[in-house]
Amino acid sequence: MSRQDALPPPRRPLRGHVLLDEGEEPGGPHLWRRLLIIPLLAVLVGGTLALYFSPLLRVHEVEVVGTKTVDAYALIQLSGLEGRSMLTTRLSEVEDKLAEQPMIKSVQAERIWPDTVRLVVEEREPWGYWHTPDGDFVVDSDGVVLDGVSPPSEGLIIYQENGTKTFQPGDRVDADAVRLAKQLMDYSAAALDLAVVRLEYNDREGLSLVTNADYRVVLGDSHSLDYKLAVWEALEQRLGREQIRGHVLDLRFGDRPSLR
Repeated sequence: MSRQDALPPPRRPLRGHVLLDEGEEPGGPHLWRRLLIIPLLAVLVGGTLALYFSPLLRVHEVEVVGTKTVDAYALIQLSGLEGRSMLTTRLSEVEDKLAEQPMIKSVQAERIWPDTVRLVVEEREPWGYWHTPDGDFVVDSDGVVLDGVSPPSEGLIIYQENGTKTFQPGDRVDADAVRLAKQLMDYSAAALDLAVVRLEYNDREGLSLVTNADYRVVLGDSHSLDYKLAVWEALEQRLGREQIRGHVLDLRFGDRPSLR
């Protein structure tokens, strides 16, 4: 047998038609599903766009809660919320914008479906006065300068001994000094049976106070405050109040207090 006789005969292509089952149409059910998806998608996209641009999901009302001195209507106008989309408006940006106002400490914006945004406002509360040669400025407990309000009758005054800066609403004085002043008032009365008759501040020494025992205490800032106060109390007990009278007790340097 020759090599050519051993080869299999060449294959011939099949010719004919695919027989469909009864009721089956060319293209099969998958083709109809694809054809149906296209109009469904078009309806879905069109409906979404129509809903987005329709007045149904726009901000129609803005509620303001928590204001006492701030003009609620002016706040609504400043927010720019009316007419904006309930879906895509970034409320965090509105919160940040409104919180830049001097009298506002924080704002929380809430969506109330279908067409309302509520602004929950926390106003800054006047704490005391920051006195400079140019006048008295009302500040809150964070040292923010306020306008159009007065502190309570027991509000403190911090006397800035140097500097002539004129503060504008929204500016900040030394916030650490303000917080420290409140802590010192509470401590001196409770731990040492002393009254603070004057609070003073300057750029070089920070915060100091004058007591009704006729001596001055320099604290500087709130760093290591507990330790400074413990040293103050220990020196009061060791030296006696009469020995400190008329002097300056400098507690800025921790374990190296000085009496001058």
